[in-house]
Amino acid sequence: MFQDIGLTVLTSLVLIMISVPPILFLIWYVHDRRQSQHSVLRNFPLLGRVRYFLEMMGPELRQYMFDADDEGRPFSRVDFSNIVIKGKYLKTVIGFGSKRDFEKPGFYIRNSMFPKQKEEMRVMISPKIRTKRYVGTEGLFSRKEHLEEVEVSPWTVPDKDAIIIGPDCKKPWKVRGPVGMSAMSYGALGENAISSISYGLGMATGSWVHTGEGGLAPYHTVGGGDVIMQIGSGIFGVRNEDGSFSWEKFKEKAANPH
Repeated sequence: MFQDIGLTVLTSLVLIMISVPPILFLIWYVHDRRQSQHSVLRNFPLLGRVRYFLEMMGPELRQYMFDADDEGRPFSRVDFSNIVIKGKYLKTVIGFGSKRDFEKPGFYIRNSMFPKQKEEMRVMISPKIRTKRYVGTEGLFSRKEHLEEVEVSPWTVPDKDAIIIGPDCKKPWKVRGPVGMSAMSYGALGENAISSISYGLGMATGSWVHTGEGGLAPYHTVGGGDVIMQIGSGIFGVRNEDGSFSWEKFKEKAANPH
């Protein structure tokens, strides 16, 4: 009895798998032939859908299959890989080989026969920062990775080399790291992403969070780091109910210690 039921269910599933695609293609065909909005779909119903599908998949196909390592904008595959390798695996040793076109004009990093050790460089390598990195192997069909806790150096400049923004202000801003988060608003990222970035950059020290045009949210300051508040055309967070600029709200936001 149970075998008969199982065989019936299996047969039904096979029939559904066989019959659904032709029915779906038939519905698409009839619909596309009758519509008058897209001439490609009207003249070539199924091939037109394949064409639009490939068009939508174009960026992904180029990124993973057709673009060379040094192509792609705004970042090439090499640029992207370098950031991912450093951020995910904390591997900072990258070989500069002959893939670069040295005949093109520009600036190039020259390899050193006797590179300095980090203890010899004029950077802050302590106190150490506790973080995590991925460890494992990436195979063709399997990825076996796990997180392990490690301690890394902050790599910030000492006080005497810090960039002073607003030296004549009441509270000048000492920037001890030239790299921070670019302008991405609360509306674009959401509270979870902004909180994570705030915590991460606060732990890293020397960096900052940029609010973007969406105004200052509590999630920008939860990590305890520095924050750049952008006042764009919308003047979010520093405007009156009628949309005009509010000096009082601006001074209130500017008094924030972050």
